[in-house]
Amino acid sequence: MVKAALFDFDGTLADSSEGIFRTALLTVRKLGITREYSDEELRRFVGPPLRDCFRIAFSLDEEYLDDALRIYREEYDRSGRFGMHLYPGMKETLEDLKAMGLRLGVASYKNEHLVKACLEYLGVAGLFDSAHGSSLEEDLTKGDIIRMTLADLAAEGDEVVMIGDTQADQKGADEAGTLFVGVSYGFGFQHRDAENGILMASSPSGIVGIIRNMNGGMI
Repeated sequence: MVKAALFDFDGTLADSSEGIFRTALLTVRKLGITREYSDEELRRFVGPPLRDCFRIAFSLDEEYLDDALRIYREEYDRSGRFGMHLYPGMKETLEDLKAMGLRLGVASYKNEHLVKACLEYLGVAGLFDSAHGSSLEEDLTKGDIIRMTLADLAAEGDEVVMIGDTQADQKGADEAGTLFVGVSYGFGFQHRDAENGILMASSPSGIVGIIRNMNGGMI
């Protein structure tokens, strides 16, 4: 029986691409990089820890990474975090899950203080029983972050479903021993991943139906 649902933040709860991409581009411009980047390249910036994002999306050399993280965090905290919105139907989905008796949590690679600030900004902080993110040192795996949330909820892994849009979320769920549901409307997974055995929701409302089915239609 699924008793709790954990959500990744970027690309799962909220479309934060506007603020993230704008801040990432501003960061590399300040580092003297002037080339243009495609939408596909920018999409690679979402999902992994921030340091890895700069390696993957911009092929940034190691010597620039500390400065990149400092600039990005300052700019994102100042203005970038306001460039986001909940996916259509997400608030209703969260309310439906709460009405079904589930406890809700957030487990994100976004820095923890930003996770909580963004939930407040989006008006949904009160719907969550726990919210955790990465440390400034980025020394936590996604599995570690999920386990921190499980501890708050006093729930066992097999009673919890992690919901996310990237393979990093799926890997974290495997590490923490939780169930997993992917979403194809975010930054990582596509509809074809359903063919690879991943339970896949194509919209926020689809998450509710999947969890009902996981519980045999009992809630």
